Parts: sequence; structure tokens; C-alpha cells
Amino acid sequence: MFVPHFTLPEELLLLAHDPVEGRVVCRTHALRLGIAGAVAAELVLAGRVEVRDGKIVASGAPGIGDSFLDAALAGVAGRRKGHKLQRWVRDTAGVKTSAGRTDEVWRHRLVARGALREERTRTLGVIAQRRHLVGPDDRTSPARERVSAVGSGATGDERARLLAALVGATGLAGNVLPGDELFQPRSEVTASAGRDPIARTVRELIREREGTPGRTRGGESLPESTGPGWNPLSWIFDGDGSDGGGD
Repeated sequence: MFVPHFTLPEELLLLAHDPVEGRVVCRTHALRLGIAGAVAAELVLAGRVEVRDGKIVASGAPGIGDSFLDAALAGVAGRRKGHKLQRWVRDTAGVKTSAGRTDEVWRHRLVARGALREERTRTLGVIAQRRHLVGPDDRTSPARERVSAVGSGATGDERARLLAALVGATGLAGNVLPGDELFQPRSEVTASAGRDPIARTVRELIREREGTPGRTRGGESLPESTGPGWNPLSWIFDGDGSDGGGD
């Protein structure tokens, strides 16, 4: 089943799509790292994991009732002393399975929940293209408003704070809060990434990835997790990437 609310990975992915053109506005590797961080942040909010001393550690609490997040929780709980947060985020972002990459599977879920609408077209009648526009259940606008409220200091909501920090970490602040009149809130959202350990880890991994010699702008490759014990999202994708139910 789905959790009643939209999770941080879902909201971050919504904000990564241009609401008019339906395309992803950040680099793919940054988005995947951001989604991995958002999964960790959602588990922190639910009280299922803790982040301390650079590690992500399961608290011992039971599952949430969401198959995606409970699978992630099981992956963290598989190591009693926890995982190094940086490595967990990197490996989670790099998972590739028959059901797709992490961003693709979460995108399927958003389409199923009505928050995104997939539109397929062909360029010159040959090249297939997909766009993901705001769906009938618009969750993009409320997410954008909550990030704006954090940037303006108008809310102390922890979920909104974490979402804003992840937006700042993935370089999405300029797209979520465009225009000169939003310069100050945009700057605050960008700065907030450095004040949260998960968002800071995501930002550092993105910078590390983009600073690697020989990498080209917009490249998608990330280390793929294939060894035992380090495929932290493989348990999600054994099926077709769906979550098996509705709200």
C-alpha cells in the first residue's frame, strides 16, 4: 500500500520536473542522489532510522506500511552497526534493475498516484520521447509552496525543512523559486543544504561526481551496486516497479 501522504522522494521528484515542459530540469545523477537522500530523510521523519556520526542506523522500530520505504528500512537494518551514510546514498542512487533506475521507479509511482501524467510523442515520427506533466492530482504546487515558506522563514515544519534542504542540495532552488523577487528565499533554500547531514551528504556526492575528470556534463553513470550487502534498493524492484495498491 501507499502511505497516505506523498513522501519526500516523491515530492523531490515532482519538483525536479518542469511543470510546463514535463522534462527533468537537473542532471540525472544529481536527481538520483537526491532521491536516495530523500528516502533516508523520510525514514528519519518516521523514526525508523537515525543519522549519527556519519552513519545511517535502524532504530529497531517496525515497518511503516509502505513497501518501498519498508524495503529500504530492511536494507538499513541488515547491518546492526549501520551503514556509512555517504556510501549508502551513493550505492542507492546507483542501483540498476530490470524494473528501472531509482528515479524511473519512483516516477512510475507518481504516475500511478495521479501526481504526474505521462505523455508520449515522436520527433520526426521516429524518435520516441516521454514527458511527465503535472497530473490530475497536483502535488507539485503545494510542494513548491512549502519550499518557498521555508526559504521565507514562514514555517518550522520539519518535513518542509528537509524537502527544502534536498532541493538546495540537488541544485533545484533556481527552478523551484525562480525570479528576482525570490532571490532571498532561494538563497536560504540553497544554504539550508549545508545544515542538514543528509542533504549535505547529497550535495557533497554531487560535487564529487561533477568534479571527476573525464566526466561530461549531464552524464548519467553512477557506480552500480552489484556486490552482496551493497544493493540497498534491489529489494524494491523484484517486480514491475509498482507498489501493489492504491492510496
